[in-house]
Amino acid sequence: MNDLLIAKDQVRYEQKVYWRNPMAALFTFMFPVIFLLVIGTGAGSGKIHDSTLRYDQYLVLAMLVFGMVSACYVNLGITLCIRRDSGVLKRIRGTPMSMISYVAGIVGSVVINVALITILVVSVGMVGFNLHFPYHSAAAAATILVGVLTFSALGLAVTAVVPNAEAAPAVINGTALPIAFISGVFYPINNTSILAKIADYFPVRHLVKGLVGAFETGPGSGFQGGDILIMVLWAAAAFLFAISRFRWEPRHR
Repeated sequence: MNDLLIAKDQVRYEQKVYWRNPMAALFTFMFPVIFLLVIGTGAGSGKIHDSTLRYDQYLVLAMLVFGMVSACYVNLGITLCIRRDSGVLKRIRGTPMSMISYVAGIVGSVVINVALITILVVSVGMVGFNLHFPYHSAAAAATILVGVLTFSALGLAVTAVVPNAEAAPAVINGTALPIAFISGVFYPINNTSILAKIADYFPVRHLVKGLVGAFETGPGSGFQGGDILIMVLWAAAAFLFAISRFRWEPRHR
């Protein structure tokens, strides 16, 4: 119970710190919308093969995935690397706060940010691209939550392999963007293509497929069990790696 109360206070602190840098926060929220308006308006309204969604509607969900990966993996990983090198994590380690409370506070703050990004991007999609409210709302909510946990875990894990804060943007963006491209974030890809088969090894592709399945009209629950399972496995592996390799202090030079 004490850890839970501390985590709650940490969420509040993380939100205050986040919004004290309004320019960075603004671009985190606006980049998915900007890309959606630029790419989506030229995507056309033809139907995607084997889907009830149009191309522009698909891109709404793809840009939501882009925003989630940016908030959970890119921003979280870079922020932790900066805090580690500046000595913030070392000072936190010297307090009574447990690692569980600290991580729960960070992830809780990310959940709030992703909820706001989801509302913003889906609202733009409904107004500008005639995207309907998620046909399977429970499946959409569950997929988004699993996606947040997965990419937050990966954001924690990647800090263990980033040598210092200066290298963090290059390493983290350098791993996120290529995988996003081959996973169908910026354009639909054929499920039988070589790129799709490669992307199937990574969780970004399964987050895209999970959200598409939740927003498609039709019978069933909308849950893409296989895609959710793969994301859960990635999350578990990333959390275990982060717990065993997470560094509170910078490497000695």
